[in-house]
Amino acid sequence: MSNTTSPSETWSLKGKTAIITGGSRGIGSGIAIHFARKGLSNLAITYVANKAAADNTVEQCRDLGVKNVIAIQADVTDPTIGPKIIKDALDGLNVTTIDILVNNALLADISRASDVTTLQAEGFSEMMIANVYSPVSLTVAFMEHAPKYGGRVINISSIASKIGNTNELMTYGASKAALDSFTRSFADKFASTTGITFNTVAVGPTQTDSLATAMKHYPNFIEEQVKRISAAPRIGNTDDIAYIVGFLASEEGRWVNGAAVSANGGHRETLAVFG
Repeated sequence: MSNTTSPSETWSLKGKTAIITGGSRGIGSGIAIHFARKGLSNLAITYVANKAAADNTVEQCRDLGVKNVIAIQADVTDPTIGPKIIKDALDGLNVTTIDILVNNALLADISRASDVTTLQAEGFSEMMIANVYSPVSLTVAFMEHAPKYGGRVINISSIASKIGNTNELMTYGASKAALDSFTRSFADKFASTTGITFNTVAVGPTQTDSLATAMKHYPNFIEEQVKRISAAPRIGNTDDIAYIVGFLASEEGRWVNGAAVSANGGHRETLAVFG
């Protein structure tokens, strides 16, 4: 792109098509709404079961000017969803290319977390399929339909991939570390031939339904831990994450590739890693 391009044009997502998995609630919904504010033209979000929440996000995006927006039912624990989501998005949006893929959907239900000392193969496999295989297979399918001038893959990761975790969170942390590794490798292997950038966003505690559920299971513990480990004076919100993802998705983020971008307010245990 020309160096004379105006800042408003490099910030904008006008004319772009995006898929955001897990876009019905929480961080995914926040990203979808922010993309709409940035002028996105076509959007497909996925949801597992809460169609009402998905419809609400769709309507908010339409109100912000995204006329072509759909919700696709898909579950990341299904290992076949990658190509299906791409096909459903292409058909449902009536487009031939997809510019931006945000792999946000994940399995992180604290009520289903297992102590690593009692972890069974079934639970381990389910976590790895949802948090590693599904986004990787979706990325591979996306690359076949990315525009010739490149595209964006943004994987929503976690600080859990960088730290030692409690027994219940070890498998989740390992799954996110694996996704981080795949992201770096995709950037190394495919960026030069496709023009696509591949990045992860390392999210910390964020005000979502999932965090609310965790707080119910561990009353006071989560909030106390956040205060202890965060350099920021508060828990993050979905806009905090969406702004960073929006930057990476835009032309302004074109020179960031193969990176794990910190989006956690300054997690003390990872400052040395990201600093």
